[in-house]
Amino acid sequence: MKRWFLLVYICFQIIHNGYGQGGKYLGGELETAYTQELKKGWMLNGKLYLKMFWFKDENEVSEESDEVADLNNLRLSFTVARQHSPFFSYGFGYLYGGQQAFTGDFTPENRLFQQVTFSQLVRGKARLSEQIKLEERFFESGNRMRLRGKFAYEMPLQGKNVDLGEWYLLGVYEPLFDLRPEEERNALLYEHRFQINLGKYTLKQKKIEYGVGYYLSTVSKAGDKQEFWLVRLGIFLN
Repeated sequence: MKRWFLLVYICFQIIHNGYGQGGKYLGGELETAYTQELKKGWMLNGKLYLKMFWFKDENEVSEESDEVADLNNLRLSFTVARQHSPFFSYGFGYLYGGQQAFTGDFTPENRLFQQVTFSQLVRGKARLSEQIKLEERFFESGNRMRLRGKFAYEMPLQGKNVDLGEWYLLGVYEPLFDLRPEEERNALLYEHRFQINLGKYTLKQKKIEYGVGYYLSTVSKAGDKQEFWLVRLGIFLN
């Protein structure tokens, strides 16, 4: 476990220090999801989340801009997935959402996605999972395609398994790839997302997660970056 988190920390430092950053933002995320088991190993998941960021670069904005949310993200998604085995699943889904940009403009989005997820036990205690998701994103200004990776490491903090009333630690890293032609995108690998969460099963079919996240995004062809720091709360029901 220590080696895994050390590797994540080293990658974070390399990515964070390897680029010149532009604006820095602070914000929060609220996420809730419900999963319903269906027949023959299929399941339906509904998820709703809201992100809000405030601009904090004192050299570029006025004091008034710190008092209102400069970037709002609202997403509602539905995923149908099949658990082929305890260590492999596949699925597809639909997402609708919108973003209120820093300029105040609202950008709606429709999204289709397909995903496969692999997982394995590490030393019979922790769980390492890898997910590959292909996303087709539809905007009024044009369509985009994105590839999203997700690496998650979940470890019980009390005993060998995560039981009712016990805590666990969850680390997540997501690299995002823009699959549009080179002349249309800022970079192929244009965003890195890190999360560290502390979670607890409060009921048999309910868990709560508290965490912090960090995003580093490429916002121009010149390689300009923006940093996003957030605190998050997640509530999940099965």
